[in-house]
Amino acid sequence: MKNNFQTILTDFHSIPITPVSQKDSCELLMKGMVKALAVKKGETEGSEVEKIEKKIRLKFKLYALSEEVIKQRFLVIWPENIKYYDDIKIIENGQFAKINLSIPLFEDLAKNHINPDGINLNKRMEMYRSISEQKIEELYNGELHQKPDHIIHLTSSGYIQPNPIDIYISKKKWHDVHVTNFYNKACNAPISAIETAHALIRSSMLDNCENLKKRIDIVHTEIFSIHMSISNDDPVNIGLITAFSDSFIKYSVSSCRNGHKKESHGLKILSFRHTLIPDSLDHAVLTVSSPAFKYIIDPSRYLKKIKGSIRLFVDEFFCKIGLKFNEIKNDLIYLIQPSSYQIITQIGKELELSDEQLSISRENLYENGYLTSSSIPFMCKKIYESSDVMRGQKIFCLGFASGITISGMLLEKL
Repeated sequence: MKNNFQTILTDFHSIPITPVSQKDSCELLMKGMVKALAVKKGETEGSEVEKIEKKIRLKFKLYALSEEVIKQRFLVIWPENIKYYDDIKIIENGQFAKINLSIPLFEDLAKNHINPDGINLNKRMEMYRSISEQKIEELYNGELHQKPDHIIHLTSSGYIQPNPIDIYISKKKWHDVHVTNFYNKACNAPISAIETAHALIRSSMLDNCENLKKRIDIVHTEIFSIHMSISNDDPVNIGLITAFSDSFIKYSVSSCRNGHKKESHGLKILSFRHTLIPDSLDHAVLTVSSPAFKYIIDPSRYLKKIKGSIRLFVDEFFCKIGLKFNEIKNDLIYLIQPSSYQIITQIGKELELSDEQLSISRENLYENGYLTSSSIPFMCKKIYESSDVMRGQKIFCLGFASGITISGMLLEKL
């Protein structure tokens, strides 16, 4: 590839969110689910509620993601005025206890013992808009974050028009900045978004049909805590509500043309590949529904499909760029989308990787919970900022999402 057409990932910036320990989040979610199910069934008798609690505690023990896998999560929709989770009571003196917490999604359930499904989708989307607007302002705060030539916006948790990016660029009077939205592209969306930005920059250099693009920002606004459902004790739902984290991250795809001033610090984009696994369309489905988005997944079939396809995908990825995976696999850093500990482990087995080679992906899940579409960018940020990763080091990113689509991306540290 000629130098004029090289692009790099650079300028990673994320917004910190107050962490919630996994132990505390699971305890409050478990108690919330007990009350939601009791209200749904009209049960206020202490002994009957105890039966529900015993059943839900067992389900959380079996299906919730444990403290061994996830240490903490980042949840913007979470009560702030809470210290002692164990002290929260569901029944007191033969009736539902009033929980004096600010619980935005389930205020009626906590204080009035009604509406176990929580607020409706319209209200949730307004919360998404309001919070995301604030976080985008923070992402672009300061002189370092200048106007880009284009913005790609990623989210699978908030569909509303005008969206928070539209509102921000209108406030900034960036009327010539075009926005491309990646809605519901799910967890491997960043690879497709980066490829799109890479292609847009390259195409702008070919002729005079459009203005030259030197920098495209990619912005993620993911608030999965806004879609928590505590009135559904299905094992998959328990796994999901104890896994997802919220995240806000921005980074740029920039041209190396004309001696980009930050060319010496970034991740050079080398190659992409995607494939749709046959007969897998119904294995993972995200639907827009009220009161919350519904994520339908068959974990065992989903894992089996990925396990059966990943080695061929990786071998072909490197073959198409003139390399043999077996010969270079020990020279790569791996950023595997950490949707679950089991998926990371199974991919590691299929690719014959060591625990050390899986460590960044496992650490990302443990330290953050599942960041969905932001997972790979957060791991790239870690590589980008690390002084321990040397110039010339190749980084291989693997993502997968509903479809089931597998995506790969090869980068090089500059």
